[in-house]
Amino acid sequence: MTRRIVICAVLVGIALFATRRADAQANAPEAWQNETYVAAASQTEIARGQAEMIKAYAAILQAQAAMVKAQADAAVAIANARKVSMEAESARLDNTLKYAKVYWDKKQARDTYLALRNTPTASPGESKHAANNNKPAGQLASAQVARVQRLTPAELDPVTRMIHWPAALQGDRYAKQREALEELFTNRQPNEHGAASPFFAKVRENVDVMKNLLREEVTKLSPAEYIAASKFLDGLRNEALYPAQINGVAMNQ
Repeated sequence: MTRRIVICAVLVGIALFATRRADAQANAPEAWQNETYVAAASQTEIARGQAEMIKAYAAILQAQAAMVKAQADAAVAIANARKVSMEAESARLDNTLKYAKVYWDKKQARDTYLALRNTPTASPGESKHAANNNKPAGQLASAQVARVQRLTPAELDPVTRMIHWPAALQGDRYAKQREALEELFTNRQPNEHGAASPFFAKVRENVDVMKNLLREEVTKLSPAEYIAASKFLDGLRNEALYPAQINGVAMNQ
């Protein structure tokens, strides 16, 4: 009897243990699923937050790109405006240089004509002055000759006969003509002057070459430089029409 009771108690204990274990195993998947759901939900929120951060960063990049584009467009507009301004200034300078070139070419032709003729030829402006009509022909001739472009002692030293060239004519392209003219004036004899002299012909030949070279650089020089160089060459050519001077006194033979 007692043995049976013990066996029954053992069997009941085993049954209870099996039941509790079954319950525990039945409840375990539900808890695991809850934890998995919570973890998945957390990861979803994290991913959503990261997506929002990426979206915000992309918006910042777009704003920066728009700002850079606006700055580039402004720089292009400023560059175009400067280009138009520079083209307008270049056109103005070209017109100024062309005007100066035409003016001095006409003046050179007139001065040469007056010097060769050595006779009075009043300009239209001078003909308007009644006082000139009362002057003797000799005085008018002297006045015309006096207006011919000549060099100053600072430009052509009357003692050393050294030619002091302006900066625009000191380039290598003018070297050959400079040397030829310097030699002509250094070895000049007192009787070498006048439009019919070989001396004048040689001087004019070299001066004409230099003037042609100068015209090729008209766009590279300022108006003042071009005019000064052109006047200098005119004066140098005209010096060959007159006797050499020492301290302002002509040496005639």
